[in-house]
Amino acid sequence: MVVRRGVAWASVIGAAIAVVVGAAAFACTNLATLNLSATSGKAGDVVTVTGSSYRMPSGVTTGVQLRWNALDGPVLAEAIPDKVGNISASITIPQAAPDNYVIVAMLRDAKGADTSGTPSRAQFQVVGGAGSATPAPALASQAPAANASGGSSGAPLALLVGLGVLGLLLFGSGIVAAARATRTSTAPAAAASRRD
Repeated sequence: MVVRRGVAWASVIGAAIAVVVGAAAFACTNLATLNLSATSGKAGDVVTVTGSSYRMPSGVTTGVQLRWNALDGPVLAEAIPDKVGNISASITIPQAAPDNYVIVAMLRDAKGADTSGTPSRAQFQVVGGAGSATPAPALASQAPAANASGGSSGAPLALLVGLGVLGLLLFGSGIVAAARATRTSTAPAAAASRRD
């Protein structure tokens, strides 16, 4: 019985260590952010896109590609990150039916794989009518951002914190359940030995 209890506690402690190490590794990942100067507008409107945490891999010269509504959607602009990973570019919203769309920022390494923390996304709502500007060519290149703000939405952080708290609560519940299971399985044995 003592061996089973020791194995159970060793398993619980091993699981706790695995969760802590995994959480620390995930927490150290710097996710890229993408922000729009406007979250809705008409086709033809010009929107400024800013972002942070885009680290240029060595051997890559293409920069961050801003795509319309899909990972393989049309390229709206390309931006080269500055030394700290900030980007800034202007995009022209293409002709599209009124609906919600996604601007996707992709940065790939020399092998064509997404870099850590990317792609990032921002939602844009196209409303009816034509915008104020004519659509730009398919690809407009922008210079690195000199002093782009690193502001980001608090929603991903709040989601991450909420999921972390939920994970800790579930983990704590598992420990309590394991402790109760070991107590209830040893209690009848102790009572039986007293009667003898």
